[in-house]
Amino acid sequence: RALSGVNQVKDDDWTRFLITGSTDGIGKHTAHLIAKLGATVLVHGRSPERVQLTQLEIQQQSGNANVHGYVADFASLEGVRQLSRDIHQNHSSLDVLINNAGVLETKRMESVDGYEMTFAVNVLSPFYLTSLLLDLLKKGNAPRLINVASISQACRIDFDDLQFQMNYGNGVPAYELSKLCNIMFTYMMAEKFQPCGMTVNTLDPGTVNTKMLLKSWGSIGVSVEEAGYEYNLATSSAYDNVTGKYFVYNQDAMSSHVSYDKKKQQKLWDILVKMTGAKFD
Repeated sequence: RALSGVNQVKDDDWTRFLITGSTDGIGKHTAHLIAKLGATVLVHGRSPERVQLTQLEIQQQSGNANVHGYVADFASLEGVRQLSRDIHQNHSSLDVLINNAGVLETKRMESVDGYEMTFAVNVLSPFYLTSLLLDLLKKGNAPRLINVASISQACRIDFDDLQFQMNYGNGVPAYELSKLCNIMFTYMMAEKFQPCGMTVNTLDPGTVNTKMLLKSWGSIGVSVEEAGYEYNLATSSAYDNVTGKYFVYNQDAMSSHVSYDKKKQQKLWDILVKMTGAKFD
């Protein structure tokens, strides 16, 4: 559901950015930086209290009243649908979508829809949300889609065990698979959406001491305040006509070899469409 901001949403607001998972970590830091540009920023989280606090904090610190909060639980496909409905109700277009939300569950859990939780939140939700917001992105000004992946990505994909029914372990393999899937569907989206003028890219956001990193790998990265790769890819004119790329440290990089396999990209795409019911023009 939408949370009211200081000002009502205006149809003539400057560039609109939606950043999922932006009540903490890199997503929140990116939202702060973009708000300082004067853009309209849509922050998202699953906790109403945290969304409201983040919205007010960014408004106050950036001096930008056009920061709006949205609540949706990505452990549910209905939550994704509700987020789309709320955004459609308040906005006529969307210029940049950053699919940033992600989890790493150390114990296997299932979503409301019966899917392994990391796969549900990290793969199904951004894939589905993109399909639901595609009409708004098509109306945007030089629209950009950014799917946040990771340098910690799998090097193989087992289509018979995407849900990690066995050998879940500490959750890292499921996370790495989810990031490989993000990259694979990014490459397909880049091809599919190019005719409408949209750029689609993916990146490793950097080794940053977020709660997720600290929980699974320890303090091996830089502070959240030093994280700028998402912001750069979302706002720099250097990427105006760049699409279908994977970036590490702001540089075009190679992802896992399997991610370039067209047949496996298509197979994954078909599976995700079947799981979510997503429709792409």
